[in-house]
Amino acid sequence: MDLNSSSIGIFTEKIPRIACPSCGAELDVSEFDTFEAILCPACQGDIRVPARLGEYLLLEELGRGAMGCVYLALDESLGREVALKVMRREFGDNPEMLDTLQREAQSMATLNHRNVVHVYSFGKQAGQPYFVMELLDGERLDQMMAGGTQIDEVRALELMVDVADGLAAAHSIDMTHGDIKPANILMDREGIAKVVDFGLARFADPDAEIEVWGTPFYIAPEKARKKGEDARSDQYSLGATMFHALAGAPPYEGKDPTRVVIAALKTETPNLRDIRPELQPTTCDVIYRMMQKAPDDRFQEFEELSTALREALDIARDVAEKRRIAELEAQMVKPKNTLLPTLLATGALLLIGISAVV
Repeated sequence: MDLNSSSIGIFTEKIPRIACPSCGAELDVSEFDTFEAILCPACQGDIRVPARLGEYLLLEELGRGAMGCVYLALDESLGREVALKVMRREFGDNPEMLDTLQREAQSMATLNHRNVVHVYSFGKQAGQPYFVMELLDGERLDQMMAGGTQIDEVRALELMVDVADGLAAAHSIDMTHGDIKPANILMDREGIAKVVDFGLARFADPDAEIEVWGTPFYIAPEKARKKGEDARSDQYSLGATMFHALAGAPPYEGKDPTRVVIAALKTETPNLRDIRPELQPTTCDVIYRMMQKAPDDRFQEFEELSTALREALDIARDVAEKRRIAELEAQMVKPKNTLLPTLLATGALLLIGISAVV
């Protein structure tokens, strides 16, 4: 097998010849890099050079992290596109770790919930464990937040309700996520939010530097102190994530990941109403409670959190609808007709002039 390695150590099989998907012309692509964009010499159609991993044709790299890559892949046995998460070989070389990964995949496969990305299967190829998952073609929260964009209040609360429901379903089978952050909140084409990568945070190197875009902005204090974590830790991370989405900036910042975590541990919990006073007080209060330092000061059950989020969403929707109606009514009010008074004044002046002449 001719294996082609990515820059983070993921090995895939290089494909020397392919058929153009537009015109069917057979092409020699052996000299091109994997996923390189080329033009078909026959029809000038755009082609991306694929690769292979077992029975999966890899069409495009969707993302990468410390543990591996996610690919847009074609399951040739079923003829459907999937998301294929391939992990580095070191995870497959450790029998205990491999067994734990497989148990995580089995648990996720049984969790059939609308707000959790479905895991179809788990396998190992070229020494690398992989997850076959549901492919989503909607937005990603991290992309929506890019450049400091502040998410609309109603939309943010809709996403929070979806994610909280997914976390509650996982908690019902004793699963915690461990790494809620914008990159792990995806959406389908209907805009329904789904959580991905349950439980994979535990396989990260605890001594490695934390990714700046990921964990340090949203890590629960008890997890940062390594004093254990539970469902309330996921609640904190969701609150911090949505604080960032609504404020356009994370709740705590620092020059490096370590200083971000220190700031989160020592700085008073910020309140959204100080940053965006136009937000509804209920929304700010729910997120503020979710982000309390002590787990006992947060919502104690997901049912309680879900109720509070739905109440905040109802209020935000009601206020947004009233604003919309007020704007429409303002647009419908016609400006005063200044033409008639002008004509009357002109006519009066003419009559005065004629009288004077007479």
